[in-house]
Amino acid sequence: MGMKKYLNVAILILFFVLTGVITSLFNEEICMEKEFDASLNVMGYDRDVTIKINGVHLSKITGGQSHAVRLFLADDPKIKTLPPEMQQKMKEMFCLKKGENTIEIAFKEKGQPKAPIPITVTIDSGNYKIPVLKYVKNPDIKEGNAKGTFKIYTDEPAGFTTVILQ
Repeated sequence: MGMKKYLNVAILILFFVLTGVITSLFNEEICMEKEFDASLNVMGYDRDVTIKINGVHLSKITGGQSHAVRLFLADDPKIKTLPPEMQQKMKEMFCLKKGENTIEIAFKEKGQPKAPIPITVTIDSGNYKIPVLKYVKNPDIKEGNAKGTFKIYTDEPAGFTTVILQ
């Protein structure tokens, strides 16, 4: 009789442990939801570069060097958590929409390059295996502009291919 009691208690404890493990795993999945992740990378040595995303001019991108900035969704509530002076500085980085977005790129040569290299603009996401968007122009092209659209989501869609902007 005593052994049966211990067995029932052991089963009851095991039940509570398993319930706790399952609950914590379920809650962790909710907490571990992937964050929207995007960055703009520009290699624009010896060039003045202007970039607009969804009509928003990204003033931090000027060319003459390599630039990398994190981009956020326009409706991301994180901006409200920043102090007012930071909100103003960061406002233009909150320019993306889930789904379709527009981009405008303009560049022109600045001075006489010592060792000309291509201008490269990419939009990347840590949640994608490949770039979301890529734009490359050879060093012999002194001036140019491009407009296009790209789609970005929290996760890489099945069958996704990089948008190559011409």
